[in-house]
Amino acid sequence: MTPNNTYYTTKSIISENCLWMVNSSRHICVTYVYFPYNGCIHYSASILKMAKGDWPTPEQIKGHEHTTTRRFNIRRANANIGKELSYKDMLRKIRREMCIGQGCVGPRKKIIRYDDDISSVECISDDGDTTNSIIELIDNISTFKHVKTLKYSCIVNESHGDAPFTIRTYYIAFKGDLNTGDAIYGACLSHCGCYSKEEYTEPKINDDSHYETAMMRMEKCPVYINIHDDYKYQLYNESTHCEDVMYSIIDKINTRVGGFMQIKGPRVFGYLD
Repeated sequence: MTPNNTYYTTKSIISENCLWMVNSSRHICVTYVYFPYNGCIHYSASILKMAKGDWPTPEQIKGHEHTTTRRFNIRRANANIGKELSYKDMLRKIRREMCIGQGCVGPRKKIIRYDDDISSVECISDDGDTTNSIIELIDNISTFKHVKTLKYSCIVNESHGDAPFTIRTYYIAFKGDLNTGDAIYGACLSHCGCYSKEEYTEPKINDDSHYETAMMRMEKCPVYINIHDDYKYQLYNESTHCEDVMYSIIDKINTRVGGFMQIKGPRVFGYLD
């Protein structure tokens, strides 16, 4: 990576998407961005365990590359592995972080409560599917009592005021049927400007008001979503995590309808004021 006729500056960035490494019976898919001038790295990975000598199928490769990419976009790991490392040493340090450091994916964002408030940015979609079958499903799910809530923050490559990046925070309330995967959700977004992806402070947000908005939207103008069979068990009340459901909902939120994020749907029968 660093032969004698090349060198790094403060603007140097090294990155690869879905690089595959083989370590014994483990095939590792990793995406990373390395900043050699300060040693910081952002990465995510997924590991496919194979019988010795076997090779992943195209379907397995596609699935793990999809998982790695989603993890990097939504919940990447961050670490400092040392400045100006050679390519071989850099990959070795990433592998070490995966084994005894950050792991394959970053930690869940801890919910920090503040007294100060910041208003959410309204991104409304009122063009959702209101067919009778969807309305019936929504009415059925609305009777479920258990509601789960999520909060997640990420940095996106969108300018905010004079800042080149935006810290986007998702607040989500959802509930669903673990047998069918049918679910409804409401969401609320907060946006804050960010000048650097490497050095930034978490914005001060009034969590309670944003959760309340997400809950209200789920109750009055929910968005319908069907969770994939592989993940619908995460709708269970006692499920230890709901990471894949979160990814599915965030993917749907970011799939704009008429140019607007799908954080709430149209008002339907039974949800009118």
